[in-house]
Amino acid sequence: MRKQNIVLWLASALVLLSCGTIDDDLSDCGFEVNYELKLVTNIQTKLQTQLQTDLSLQTNVELTTALRTHLGTIFRDHADDVDLSFYDVSGDSVRLEHNQHEMNGKEEQYTLNIPRRRYLHLATANVGQEESVETFDADRCHKARLTQTDLDTVPSHTTGLFSARYDMDIKDSINQTFDVHLYMANSATVLVIDTLDSHVRDIKVYATGFATGFQMADSTYVFDEQSPIVLANPIDQPDKQYACFNTVNFPSRDMPTIPIGASRRADEISVKPLWEYHIYITTASGSVTRSVLQSHRPLLAEQVLVTHVKLEPNGSPTTFDPTIGVSVTTDWSEGWHFDPEF
Repeated sequence: MRKQNIVLWLASALVLLSCGTIDDDLSDCGFEVNYELKLVTNIQTKLQTQLQTDLSLQTNVELTTALRTHLGTIFRDHADDVDLSFYDVSGDSVRLEHNQHEMNGKEEQYTLNIPRRRYLHLATANVGQEESVETFDADRCHKARLTQTDLDTVPSHTTGLFSARYDMDIKDSINQTFDVHLYMANSATVLVIDTLDSHVRDIKVYATGFATGFQMADSTYVFDEQSPIVLANPIDQPDKQYACFNTVNFPSRDMPTIPIGASRRADEISVKPLWEYHIYITTASGSVTRSVLQSHRPLLAEQVLVTHVKLEPNGSPTTFDPTIGVSVTTDWSEGWHFDPEF
């Protein structure tokens, strides 16, 4: 996983507290830790790079600006809430200290008062405000995880989620500085649909194939047998030739999975897509066309992937990206049911 340029800076300084004399065992005394959190993101540069890979969008300044503005509300250098946990390094790694703070900005300082000892430290930012993600088993370090809401169809995340882990040893009688790097735990997709001359009435977009959880202690993702369907949000932009949609979610797998019992020969493996778009188009005649865009590009943490398709009058999309497969069903009815396999 790539590091987000977000730096969590911890500076600790010994303070005399009313818990005994200098000759006493002070290991359980409070220790004031000055805690400064700084966020620096470059998502605008990353998004611009993604858009420049699509030749059709390079000259469309208004559309590019609208996409950057929309995603800028999610990938922003701003944290609203911070959750800090400090765990025992032995046994069941039980949580010993827990602090929650409001940040509401790019950087902030806190003073924590915790005993001097070695900790396994986990930190998250913006999780408290994200209604579709919950924290589970936070009382044990190696079980602590962020989990997607258990629904058949889930909303896109509304903000960037960040997590850090650090082996922190707060020693007696010395000044220390801890540099802890936060990682972004979610990512985004953007679908740009060229509707010129298609005359379609309505477009609905969903995506699937993403992780359902994130294990914070080792920064690994959890994938359920049945991946949830993520509702894509329309992006308001001035160029009516294009319909744009966005999902924000946990990443996809970073490599295809091979079914149990399948041959290991590369030429005999039927590689499944890493994630998919499901697109429902109501055509000018009133019929519905259902298309599945199957992506073989992994969606990684802190990444934005842009997919561009051209819509035909019958509702079928055309893509010139060789990493994306297209499956189209015209005159689709809701009586049909599709279960994606990942």
